[in-house]
Amino acid sequence: MNVNGTNRFDIVICGGSFVGLALARALCAEAPGIYKIAIVEQRPLTARAEGVGDSRTVALAASVKAMLEAIGVWPALADKAQPILRIELSDSSLEAPVRPALIDFDSGEAPGGDPTAYIVENADLLPALLASLQGVPDVTFFAPDSVASFEAKEGEVTVALGSGAVLSATLLAAADGRKSRLAELAGIQSTVWPSKKVGIVATVGIDRPHNGTAWQHFLPAGPFAILPMTGDRVSVVWTEHADAAREILAQDRETFVAELSRRFGNELGFLTLLSEPKAYPLTMTMARDFVRPRVVLLGDAAHGLHWIAGQGLNHGLKDVAALAETLIDASRLGLDIGSLSVLKRYERWRRFDSITSAASAVAINTLFSNDNMALRMLRGTGLRAVGRLGPLKSFFMKEAAGLTGELPKLLKGLPV
Repeated sequence: MNVNGTNRFDIVICGGSFVGLALARALCAEAPGIYKIAIVEQRPLTARAEGVGDSRTVALAASVKAMLEAIGVWPALADKAQPILRIELSDSSLEAPVRPALIDFDSGEAPGGDPTAYIVENADLLPALLASLQGVPDVTFFAPDSVASFEAKEGEVTVALGSGAVLSATLLAAADGRKSRLAELAGIQSTVWPSKKVGIVATVGIDRPHNGTAWQHFLPAGPFAILPMTGDRVSVVWTEHADAAREILAQDRETFVAELSRRFGNELGFLTLLSEPKAYPLTMTMARDFVRPRVVLLGDAAHGLHWIAGQGLNHGLKDVAALAETLIDASRLGLDIGSLSVLKRYERWRRFDSITSAASAVAINTLFSNDNMALRMLRGTGLRAVGRLGPLKSFFMKEAAGLTGELPKLLKGLPV
């Protein structure tokens, strides 16, 4: 995309997916001309731009949408994003003929009356981020390529690529996903919470309008989410035991749709399978450190979170907002952006939020993913109480919108 005659950069970003691209865009938008950035991505840019074979969606929190607006990415997504206008939660057995909502959240009750989240397809989000960097003179892509090794020294980090190219920079940012190669090279270990469950994802056509409603049924195997998409479509995010999932995915399309219908109910009418269903592991990871001298982890390289509340990518993009503000503030003060003292601010900012979110996801999934009658009654009582208590309900809506805690400026839609 861009050609630069020197191998000297301010920041080298390993990973050209959502988080890595968003970090580059945020830095260029908020501090134009300040940083020369290299992005190293192991897949060709053409494959990245096409979003090959990815039928997944993400529920972008309102705060993340505000950041994408601030850095100029949202206009390319606005017509392709489906706002969530209502959320209904239910808790029932698989055989229940009716699944009454125990609690519902309406966007009119949210802060400012705005939607708490927007459903965006991965195949739209990734090209939008790539396009936002088209023609930006301070960004150079090395793709397909990979980081073979690096050495952090006083004042700089030297990065050797698989192609033989050698880059030098002030900071190396690892946005290379779970099982991060850079984290391994930096000697950063991760805590892993294994899971015997997977998430089945598919796009489904419907013949009754969803009206912007997202449904989350807590079934014995785990949450079964129906997320509204543009047009007469929904995205299914279906938690299931791995063994059962393999059997379900091995069935023909007609049988698979019948299994979907058992979980959907009749509210959306006749269902049509629009994508090949795929299963993704639900193992969670948490890096024991987010930073080392001249090295910073963000996104799944730092924390691979359970997607029970659609928070995996949201947390990665929150990392982007916090890291961009940390680096830009440090540059304005004349500080070394690769120093541990600067990077620790980012780690403090993001680590607590990531850990509490991981713990909450585990607790919620454990509480709801069973068929114990006593627990079901307790859960129902608790959810109904939340629905009746205005301040508590408001808090949960602010949490869903990503508007709680100490927010970076970009997540408020403000310039850094």
